[in-house]
Amino acid sequence: MILRTLGGLALEDSGFTRPKPLLMLSYLALEGVRDRRHIGELFFGHAKDRMSSLRTTIKRLRQEAPGALETDGDPLRSSVECDAQRLLSNLEAGKLESCVEHYTGSFLAGIHLPDWSNELEEWVYTTREFIASRVRGAMLTLAEREASRSEFTIAATLAERACWLEGAPDPEPEEFIRFGTLFAAAQSPFLGRLRDQAKGFEIDLNLSPEDARERLLKARHEIATLRPSLPTRGTSFVGRVVERPQVEQALARSDVRLLTLVGPGGIGKTRLALEVARTAATNNEVVFISLEAMTSLKNLPNVVATTLGLRLNDNPDPFQALVKLLEEQNLLLILDSVEHLLAGAQYLPALLRQCPNLKLLVTSRERLSLEEEWVFHLGGLAIPASNATLEQALAFEAVQLFVLRAKRAQLNFNLTPDKLEFVLKICELVGGSPLGLELAAAWVRLMPVAEIAGEISHNLDFLQAANTDAPAKHHSLRAVFEQTWKRLNTTEQRVLARLTVFRGGFIREAANEVSGTNLSILSSLVDKSLIRASNTGRYDIHVLLHQFALEMLSKNPEDVERTRAAHGVFFLAFSERAREAIRQHKDEKHWTDRFDQELENIRAALTEWLERNETEMVLKCTTVLRNFWTRTGRSREARAWFSKAFNQNGRTSALVLENALAVNGEMAKNMGDYAQAQWLLEESLALSKIRDGANPLTLMFLGLIAQDTRDFEVAQTRFEQALVGFRKQGSLQGIAASLNNLGSILMFKGDLEQALVTYQEALRYKIEAGGDIDSVLINLGDLHCRLGNFESAQAYLLRGLKGYAKRGFHVHIPEALENLGELGAAQDRPYNASVLFGASSIHREAMNTPTPPHEQEQLEQAMTTARSALGEEAFDAAWSEGRAMTLEQAVAYASRTFEN
Repeated sequence: MILRTLGGLALEDSGFTRPKPLLMLSYLALEGVRDRRHIGELFFGHAKDRMSSLRTTIKRLRQEAPGALETDGDPLRSSVECDAQRLLSNLEAGKLESCVEHYTGSFLAGIHLPDWSNELEEWVYTTREFIASRVRGAMLTLAEREASRSEFTIAATLAERACWLEGAPDPEPEEFIRFGTLFAAAQSPFLGRLRDQAKGFEIDLNLSPEDARERLLKARHEIATLRPSLPTRGTSFVGRVVERPQVEQALARSDVRLLTLVGPGGIGKTRLALEVARTAATNNEVVFISLEAMTSLKNLPNVVATTLGLRLNDNPDPFQALVKLLEEQNLLLILDSVEHLLAGAQYLPALLRQCPNLKLLVTSRERLSLEEEWVFHLGGLAIPASNATLEQALAFEAVQLFVLRAKRAQLNFNLTPDKLEFVLKICELVGGSPLGLELAAAWVRLMPVAEIAGEISHNLDFLQAANTDAPAKHHSLRAVFEQTWKRLNTTEQRVLARLTVFRGGFIREAANEVSGTNLSILSSLVDKSLIRASNTGRYDIHVLLHQFALEMLSKNPEDVERTRAAHGVFFLAFSERAREAIRQHKDEKHWTDRFDQELENIRAALTEWLERNETEMVLKCTTVLRNFWTRTGRSREARAWFSKAFNQNGRTSALVLENALAVNGEMAKNMGDYAQAQWLLEESLALSKIRDGANPLTLMFLGLIAQDTRDFEVAQTRFEQALVGFRKQGSLQGIAASLNNLGSILMFKGDLEQALVTYQEALRYKIEAGGDIDSVLINLGDLHCRLGNFESAQAYLLRGLKGYAKRGFHVHIPEALENLGELGAAQDRPYNASVLFGASSIHREAMNTPTPPHEQEQLEQAMTTARSALGEEAFDAAWSEGRAMTLEQAVAYASRTFEN
């Protein structure tokens, strides 16, 4: 099936014609995966029950256009090929002829829904103009290519269609000039109509056919002698040891004619361009021109000519006169600060086409979006990790720049260990921005670096230039941000402000849901260097720009309230979706990693609910995150959130309270706080008995407490009760977990043969349920080690360890390392065993999961065996080697040790 959106709306090879469902498919095809709540609000905002209306629409699509929509779980995804998406992909790939051929009309032509939301209507019209404008640009480029081969009639035919392309907005002023040239060259009968339209924009199109053809055919003339020069700066250039050669190598390529250095204000684009120019000047003529004071690129010819010491002799067409002067010159032309002149950027391709030996190096806060453009994104200077030593830190460019500029402000300034923490904090706060570092360093003459770091963290206005010769645009970071803010349209300002509710970055789905953005707006903000996109699909905002945009958001309290509420709703839904995926063992490592990425956002949502006294939301979300807390060893944090919520005494339902008490009890048990865990779980169990009988999961947690504290009889009773409850529920996972725990009780009581039978039964249930088998494998490994079956023990333990690592189940990895250490001690591998014991100990400490008392005796015996075999000094060395390992390194070490 193909979804036709250009010139109308239809789903080919399908009798389905309902406009709203097809419009929804179009939205999903272009904007990507969306959750149901977002689609419900966007398409059915006027309905009494939005989600019910959405479910009805989804049902119709399933019945009448099967396969058009993917609806697995909460997300919705279009499964059909969309002509508009294909056209945009071809444009990105440079397949211009194909784009022109397949543009059969404006996007969603004739489609209007009487009940659509303002946001949906805006999306349709914005997308329509965006696609048509891109196609018009492709057609213009193709027309000019034909004209350069003297095919003026063919070129004019293309240009005539492009000029009044269905769905496109009025041409830009530079486009009028390009159209006028093409029309005049072919003596098009539409030239008069174009002239009348251009007059409304105060643009005169008076080229003769001969002049137009001459321009399009790139006539060549003699050039005068150039007098180029490069500006000097009062401070030395620091860093960019990676970026500088990359830019130089790019400019050396024959296919790179226009290279744009893109980055936010104050990031060092101009300084880097000048340093590259000084190197290039040894081989070529190099000209640097600042465009900061220019109001239009139509003045570019005169500015360039004046800089070069040339005269255009009052030519009525300054641009063409400049072309004649430059067309044979081997020249690198640097155009600095172009971002405010993007509407006239089409001058640049024309200049390149007619001057084959010319190269352009442009600096801009946003990309020019020209077909000929190559983009180099410039970020901040390299920043060391927060735990870097003094020697390590001084190797990083951000620290080097700060120290050099600090010495200018205070000659005796030196970076010492006591200052290092605060200098690193300053580097982090300004994101490696050279301007931010220079403004911060200037303050060392008046205050310690600790105070400078503190001021920056809460006062954007602190970073202002004290020297009067600083460029106005770099007088302060606030000035930089205000310049950028003014160039945004209202929608971009609103979206950027709303995006400040995120912490630690965000994905596109979250941005769309919370801020009301879409792909076009998000891409525009990336192109303007206001948000950063990583290759992992996440976005973030520089910390100081975040501070500025948050100020803008705070000016509208209602928008603050709405955006924060939407943020909380999104991340609760995300947490619930991830919990279900982990429960069903679908991409567990992926979801655990996603939790890690979104942890700061989740913390922000929890904090917001606490401030609003929304106790139930805090308890619900913290409970939903149970798998994340336990798997990653964050029991302490989970308990802290539970404690804050319980201390509020806010309203909450009995079921939410019951579940929260149970999970809080589990976290206490993980940390070895058995008395508190016992009380919390007993409270939860009492509530479950009132509601629907004893909760078997809570019974199992209570059994684990008894097991850890060596009360094996009570533990066995609890596990047997849990087994009965899970059998009643028909939970294969619960049955398997209960049998696994019962096997451990039998093993600890010395009944090893029956323990083996019970573990094997647990393994069968685990496999039947389709869940993880790692915990059973680890227990089987421990059992075979006790039985003296070392080969079997090794196979089971290694398989279980790798399973935990693959699934991101970090909390159980130290236990598996201990078991392998015990196996190593039994196999006369004392050094390997001691390394594993050290690795286990450091990560148990990091995750607040001490070795349970019932396992402590066996562990100490194995450690004593290893220590006796090695001697104290060698044992301590091996122990320290293990404690220096990351979790991943420890897993790799264990694998190498026992597989060889």
